[in-house]
Amino acid sequence: MWFHDLSLLRLPADFTIDQVALSDALAEHPLRSPGPLELETRGFVSPFARDDGGLTLGSQDAVLFCLGHESRLLPASVLNDAIAERIAEHQAKTGRKPGKRLRNEFRAAALGDLLPRAFIKRARTSAYLDGRMLVVDTSSDSAAEAVATAVRDALGSFPARPLACEASATLAMSEWLIASQLPEGFEFGDECELKDPSDMAMVARFRNHDLTAEEVREHARCDKQVTQLGLIFDGRIGFVLDAKLKLRRLRFLDIVADQLDAQDGADADSILHAEFSLMSLELRRLFFRLDEVLRFVE
Repeated sequence: MWFHDLSLLRLPADFTIDQVALSDALAEHPLRSPGPLELETRGFVSPFARDDGGLTLGSQDAVLFCLGHESRLLPASVLNDAIAERIAEHQAKTGRKPGKRLRNEFRAAALGDLLPRAFIKRARTSAYLDGRMLVVDTSSDSAAEAVATAVRDALGSFPARPLACEASATLAMSEWLIASQLPEGFEFGDECELKDPSDMAMVARFRNHDLTAEEVREHARCDKQVTQLGLIFDGRIGFVLDAKLKLRRLRFLDIVADQLDAQDGADADSILHAEFSLMSLELRRLFFRLDEVLRFVE
């Protein structure tokens, strides 16, 4: 269940909720399938492999949950063809083009005919609460906000906002690259992205590259700003930090994975609990260190 891309949202210092209260609130908003005329629905699903496993999993004060999403697959081209067919029939009968009101009626009629027959696509987004941090397994702003909104609807109040830091993350990463020196506990990964602030179309990307090489640093010296920087924390977690404080392409290195060897042969629930416990504890250490370095906005 390892997360792959992290969007981080911050909660106020006075926000508190325990696992039982959260689970009870989420249970009032379960995922249901779309009705015949609904395009999509959202609701909470179990993070366990079985549906009766409960809606939350707690470990070391962190609480895992999942937002489910079901949507009807109706390609725009199919809908447009159905509308065009109705318009053509109208013109053949009356000899006149339909007005805006009639075209809207044709569209509603086409949707009513096609939606009940459309396939349903299912997806889920995992997230967890750890103190003041909401961690969502996505790099998409809209997907992260959808999770926050769903929790807000369930709780009545959930004042989460995207994580921000006191100084510019882009400026900090640029300074690290130019100096070829990182804060204690971090090492350079092997990828980065730099953009010219006067022309964001001018982009330099490096993959599988030595980031301390002169050719990489020269881009930063020539006023390009680092917008993504590959980092390794404590020899245990690799990731790419971006200008919005998202952690992309998260990977736990062998030294972490080796700690799960004892779980071989365990059931799915035990493995999920062990992986979540280890992941949340490792990420808690990382977030604490990033806060020390970048100073998250309260």
